[in-house]
Amino acid sequence: MNFGFEVDFGMSFFAMMIIVFLAGIIRGFTGFGSALLTVPALAVLYGPAQAVVIEILIEIPVSLGLLRLSIREAERKTILPMLAMFFVFVPFGTLLLTVANPDYVKVVMSLFVLASVALMAQQSKAAALMSPKLNYVVGAISGTTQGLTGMAGPLFATALMARGDDNVRTRANISALAGGIICISVVSFWLMGLMTAEAIFYAVLASPAIMLGVWVGAILFRTMSHLNLRPLILGFLAFIAVATLFETLV
Repeated sequence: MNFGFEVDFGMSFFAMMIIVFLAGIIRGFTGFGSALLTVPALAVLYGPAQAVVIEILIEIPVSLGLLRLSIREAERKTILPMLAMFFVFVPFGTLLLTVANPDYVKVVMSLFVLASVALMAQQSKAAALMSPKLNYVVGAISGTTQGLTGMAGPLFATALMARGDDNVRTRANISALAGGIICISVVSFWLMGLMTAEAIFYAVLASPAIMLGVWVGAILFRTMSHLNLRPLILGFLAFIAVATLFETLV
């Protein structure tokens, strides 16, 4: 079907909807991890640049909803330095995405997912090693990573955990930064010419799937939260990253 661009409603489209739905379940159940699944998997189907744009767009309703609720609880002196770094380094990462070899970017994405899984598996220990003084450095690395891969969350979330704030303040700071980095990413991708009609079209069609997945994941959390499924989810994300890496290199 032609909408000014070719749209494939075949197996690739069906696979995208399944991937996004599963990512939503992970997000709804654990509160993290959707991008770690969607980006490497969609990069195989549609290329890394389009995968990152689709991921950013389908995250908008969730992230902005959390941003509205958390902005009053967020601590400005904590989040503003990181946001300043995001403004500078998200466009830098986006520039790398536009000029780098797509196969190299897919390899970086897969390796970053594996690193993120390892980080989240030992998140409390990693947070203990970080210092609030590193916020600018973490902001710069997170911004670059976001622009290049769309998966900056685990890094800046770990840095915010290191501050030792109460759970409400920490969650608010993370949600505020997540919403902020999504807004900056959308502008950056638009200015760099990555916000194509094709990517927007796929994202619009995929958005109900991730929202449905989040709803299902939230129900599963209420009924199965007593089970420690975090290792299983992290293992699944690691498997997807390894499979993507294998597909790229072979």
